[in-house]
This record gives sequence, C-alpha cells and structure tokens, in this order.
Amino acid sequence: MIAKNKKIIVIGGGILGLSIVRNFLIEGYKNILLLEKENKIASHQSSRNSGVMHAGIYYKPNSLKAKLSRDGIFLLKEYCTKNDIRWKECGKVIVATSEEEINLLNNLLERGKKNKLKGIEIISSKEINSYEPYVNGKAGIIVPEESVVNYLDVANKYKEEIIALGGTIKLSAKVEEIKHSKNYEELILSTGETLKGEIIIATAGLYSDKVTKKLGINIDKKRIIPFKGEYYKLKPSYEYLVNGLIYPVPNPKLPFLGVHFTKMINGEVEAGPNAVLALAREGYKKGSINLKDLYETLSYSGMQKFFLKYPITSTQELIRSLSKFFFTKSLQKLIPDIKSNMIIESSAGIRAQLMNHEGELEQDFDIRIKKNLISILNAPSPAATSSLSIAKYIVNYLIK
Repeated sequence: MIAKNKKIIVIGGGILGLSIVRNFLIEGYKNILLLEKENKIASHQSSRNSGVMHAGIYYKPNSLKAKLSRDGIFLLKEYCTKNDIRWKECGKVIVATSEEEINLLNNLLERGKKNKLKGIEIISSKEINSYEPYVNGKAGIIVPEESVVNYLDVANKYKEEIIALGGTIKLSAKVEEIKHSKNYEELILSTGETLKGEIIIATAGLYSDKVTKKLGINIDKKRIIPFKGEYYKLKPSYEYLVNGLIYPVPNPKLPFLGVHFTKMINGEVEAGPNAVLALAREGYKKGSINLKDLYETLSYSGMQKFFLKYPITSTQELIRSLSKFFFTKSLQKLIPDIKSNMIIESSAGIRAQLMNHEGELEQDFDIRIKKNLISILNAPSPAATSSLSIAKYIVNYLIK
C-alpha cells in the first residue's frame, strides 16, 4: 500500500485521468495533481463520441474489456443517477442483413451470455421492427442494457468533485520529458516548469505510446494508430427513423463496430462512424494533416502489414470518407429509406487504437505497470463506459 503523503501525478485530463484522480481523492490521497496539455479537460476522445454506454456484448470473455465494461456500466448508471446527469436506457439492436451475419450473430449472443449481459436474445425480422420500424434485417440481437449519456457532462462532474475534494488540475501543461531518479520522477513541461512525483499514471490517449516510452515502459514495438471516425446527422425532420441504437454485425477480426445509428441523449441521431486512417493524431477537420504524424504512421511496419491484410476494408473505409453517396449506401443496409438528402455532415472523432508490428489491432485494454509507473496504453471504446471501473482497477492495484 502506498503512503498517503506520496506525490501522485496523473498525465492526461480526459475522462480516465479525471476518474482516477477523483478515486484517489475519495480514498484520502490528497497529494495528487492532474496535468492536461489542452486549456480545458476532455477535449479529445472523451467528448468526441456519440455517448453510448456499452454493456459488453462484443468483448472476449474474461478480458479486461469484458470485465471493466460490465462493472463500468453499472457504476456509471448509478453515478449519473446519483449526480443528476441525464442518461437513458434506450437499448440496442444488432442487425444481421445476410445469412453469413446470422452465424456471427449467434456467436455474439454466446459471448454476451458468457459476459453475463441481462435480457439479450435473438429476435426475428418482425421483432426487430417492433423496436425499430424502419430497419431491414433478417434477424437481430436485442441488448436492453445499452444506454446513452453525454460523456462531457460526466467528465465535468468528475472535475467538479476533484475541485471540491481539494485536488488540483493544471491545464496547458504538456509533458515534454520525464527524467528518472531513484526516489522520484521529474516531469519537464513545455513551459519549462519542472514537477516531481513519486507515482506517475499516464492516461494520454492519442499520445499514450509516446508518453509510455517517456516513462521508460516497454511497449513491445507497438504503436498508436489514429483512426478517424466521421459522422453524419439525420436532419431533425427525419429523426423519427431511429428510436435507439441500431448497429450492424461487426467484423470479428477488427475492433470497429461498423457504421451505425445512435439516438443521442439530446435527441439528435448520429450516423457513423467510418474508420479511416487519420492524417494527424488530432486531425479532426477534413484535410487536416500533420506530416510528422503521417510519416510515423505510414513508415510503421505494422501499418504497412495492416494494409496488406485488409486491403478491401481499408479501401471501403476510404471511399466512405470521400463519398457521401457510398456512406449513405452503408446506412441503407440497415434503414433502406435513408437518402443522402436526409443527412448532413457532423463532427468527427479520432480513436487512439494500438497496433502491433504484425499489423493486428489490439482488441483488449492494455495497461502497463512498472513499479511506481502506470500507463493506460490502449483504451479505446468502451473506456468512457468503463471510466469508474478502470479508476478502481488502477487505484486498488496501488493501495491494496
């Protein structure tokens, strides 16, 4: 158990960093500092998403994702209810549109049962339409526990609690270098300021690979690859087409869930995302490019092998990114009535996805630990759902 006077520094003010700091403060650890490189919290993955609380149907049984998403969705719903954060249990329908997908649907159902999801079952085409009248599918799975929330509201509540509990959040505080001494770590910020801490926890999202290496933790030649997810929105007059969450059957070899429909907590309906290679780690706008980031990605042997392994998928995603017509065609697989004039461009997010040097995308959370140093190396979706359970996992490791 670490002494309560130890100086703890958490790098990264997204929803995970905030949740971890909050948990330490609740446990009585007051000597803690949160560093965020932006001038506000939760600027990236934490707020650039459609707000789905994932129940855990997709994840390999006994994996960290499976365990922490199951624990996380219960903790998060309880937290939101207690703190008057608006959320809604709208349910999800996963839709098979071909005979081949029906077989995958059965595999998903078994996985969901092993992960102890409540109320999941295979439903017929007719039963699908009792939930989602405009969906075209041969069969589906209903996932009643799936819900929606605004994760920025959650992050802001974490921040409010941190301040109330006496914690400190330092904004515009980018860590440039980490020097290792026998009894402490020395963090040098972009401002030139130097900070000392005895326990360092990194939740650096899109830069988790770089920060993990700065901590001196081995990452096995893995690399964070930024995948851009672009969204469209249904125009308000067509939002009636979607009641809750409508998802396709995902490719089991990839961690992406496919283009889907989400009725968000504000009533708007998002359609997407695709999963196209981003030309910059923070390149949210069309045409945004960072030559250094792009070179690092394209020169990585894992990325080159990924393109060779998945040329059709990679090409399809690129075409969807470039063409509203083909994006609409993907949506019509689920809702045939959708037309391109019913949707307008919306915001984009970037998924920080860990890839190994063989070109495979890491499917599970990856949390690296080296004595007094911890880095959350891979934490894409369902990390927001799991923010409270990931915090408990990290804090319990250090204090129990």
